[in-house]
Amino acid sequence: MKTLVCIDRDGTLIYDSPEHLFIGHTDAWREQVRLLPGVAEGIRLLNRLPETRLYMITNQSGVAIKELSLLTEQRAREVCQYVIDVLGAHHALLDGFFVCPHVPPEYAAQHPQYELDEHLVCTCDCIKPRLGMVFSALKKEGVDLTGVSVYVIGDRASDVETGINAGGVGILVPGEPGEEEKVRRLPHKYFIEKDFLSAAQRVVQQAQGKNASGQI
Repeated sequence: MKTLVCIDRDGTLIYDSPEHLFIGHTDAWREQVRLLPGVAEGIRLLNRLPETRLYMITNQSGVAIKELSLLTEQRAREVCQYVIDVLGAHHALLDGFFVCPHVPPEYAAQHPQYELDEHLVCTCDCIKPRLGMVFSALKKEGVDLTGVSVYVIGDRASDVETGINAGGVGILVPGEPGEEEKVRRLPHKYFIEKDFLSAAQRVVQQAQGKNASGQI
């Protein structure tokens, strides 16, 4: 493997909206899973890159919220697998997924309206922009960061920062208000693209050695 592409889930691969927040907390969650425009085409484009692996990496804070009793870690994994299956039906293939069910103490302080599972409130290694899920993908492939180009695509600054922290490139697909401004304060080695297909095209361009500086 020469290239690892880690992709956020909500707001990047599938629609994310207030009414669809915490997908999996009801039994009708499959009806809420809808691919964003250009996602299947973008994944298929990345599938054609030689020696490249694609993984979904997702923080799922809803697992820690006690009121969302149906959104267990097992359910969060079920949702991820379903997204992979939906993509597969479009001949767009991901090699796997990793889920972080934790929330940092700051999240608890910012969301006093939620009763949280104290066992899931922690500063873990897998909460983006930390690299736990990236390392899990590398471990699954039997490699380390040596000689591997890492790209992280997502709709939040934390996704972009994860790519940078891995010594790779972060790519923002804007969706969340204010995230673009946060990204522009980060070090270089990031891109801001209009949609997922454009982000995938950027990875292909970079992987083929064009515009290799990673700067805007």
